[in-house]
Order: sequence, then structure tokens, then C-alpha cells
Amino acid sequence: MDKQVTIEIVPGEEVTCYCPSRVATHIGDPCLFEDAGLVESGIIISENTVPDAQADALPTIMRCATLQDQARVRENALLARMAEDSCRKYVQELQLEMRLVLVRYSFDRKMLLVVFAAEERVDFRELIRCLAAEFHCRIEMRQIGVRDEAAVIGGAGPCGRVQCCTAWLRRFESVNVRMARTQNVSLSPLTISGMCGRLKCCLRYEDDQYREALRGLPREGAHVEGPDGAGRVEEVQILLQRVRVRLENGQVFSYPASDVRVLHKRARCG
Repeated sequence: MDKQVTIEIVPGEEVTCYCPSRVATHIGDPCLFEDAGLVESGIIISENTVPDAQADALPTIMRCATLQDQARVRENALLARMAEDSCRKYVQELQLEMRLVLVRYSFDRKMLLVVFAAEERVDFRELIRCLAAEFHCRIEMRQIGVRDEAAVIGGAGPCGRVQCCTAWLRRFESVNVRMARTQNVSLSPLTISGMCGRLKCCLRYEDDQYREALRGLPREGAHVEGPDGAGRVEEVQILLQRVRVRLENGQVFSYPASDVRVLHKRARCG
């Protein structure tokens, strides 16, 4: 049965391919596929037994990688490291404002891919000429953002685990400071920023649950009536569903949110 598979070429770089029924593949298998006249290699990470209507236009799986193919992949990785050293030398000589993130060969070595990060647009035409003259193959330059750069480089987050973008996160969603405020997270840049310098992706994970838990809870500063009298909310403990209230006589008590009632009229008077 024909199917559609997702192949990871390197961490952070994936491609969707068409797999004909004559090729038997499973998740985790190394394989070769043809894309725009180039032969590439990678690992199958997911399968879809019902291919899209336009599956024929996708890159096509050629075969599962043999032992000889896997040996060539390792050889390509060694040659790519040598090419990266040359590329760094040219970048320094040409004084280009760019950070090399990844250098790799296609499986057939017809193409050398150079992935880099830069704050602004970079004129790399001279760099391409130098690399093409040395390696005698097609040179492809690809600029990526800081989030993609962190995903390729990898590392451990402040939680002690491998970064989500390196381990499993494949699509970056919008994250804003409001999510940190909702979760009562410190707004210090060191606390809410990830390895890429942007807001942590994990701030989004529980945002919906926090917003749902906030429904019906009084806001900080609201005037409420509690079991011991009227006062002002000093702190809202979202997960515990409790509020700390400072009464008019200065005493502070913690109540379940269901035991207090917002005094709407008094709140409007300020």
C-alpha cells in the first residue's frame, strides 16, 4: 500500500515523502529518497497510510538504507566536518556577519548545504564561489532564525531536560508575555527566556489550563466579602483555587475562592 512518510534528515530538518508500495518501511528505518535530482538520506519518524492527493509531487522513497549506504552517510558526516572548517575560514577572511549552524552533504555529494544564522541579510555570493571552487559541487546557503538555530545546536533547558525544540517540538507557536503573567511567572528575562533568547515555548503548554482555572476567580486588588469581613485581594493562587485577602483591619487570611464574593459596586468606586 502506498503511504506518506516524514523523514528527519538531521535534527530540525524534516521532509515529507511519498513511499510506493514496493518499498517496505517502518518508523525508525534509515532510508534514501530522491528530491529535485538529489539523493538524500534520513530516518523515518512518522507514517500516514493515506497519502495526500498530491503525494506524487513529493520526494520519493528509493529504498531502505543498506549497510553500505549507512557507511557512506558516516563518511559524508566526516567530510562535512572538514568542509565546515574551510567554510569558517572563508567566513572569517571575507568578514561576513554570520554564524555557521550546520554544514552537510547530500547523500550523493552533489550538493553541500550551509545553514547559518545572521541578524541581517548577508551577501554570500563570494563565499559560494570560494566553496564551489574547492569542493566542486553545488553550494546551497540557507538562513534560519534564532529559534531554529537553538533547535539544531541543541542543549539542556533550565528544567534539566533536552530542549523541546531539539527533542520533539516541530512547530513554533506564538508566545507572549501575557502567558507568563497569567501563570504568575517572574518577568525577569533570565526566567522567561529560552536558550534562543526568545520567550520560552513551554509558557504556552499550560496557558489554556491556567486561563480556564482563572474563570470565576477574583482579580488581585478586587474588593471582596469573606467569612471574616470585607477586604482586598492580595494574591490569587490559581492552582490551589485560593485567595489571600487583607481585611480592612489589616489582618490577612487565605480562603477558598468559593468562600469569597466580589463587591462589584465597591470595586467601581475604587
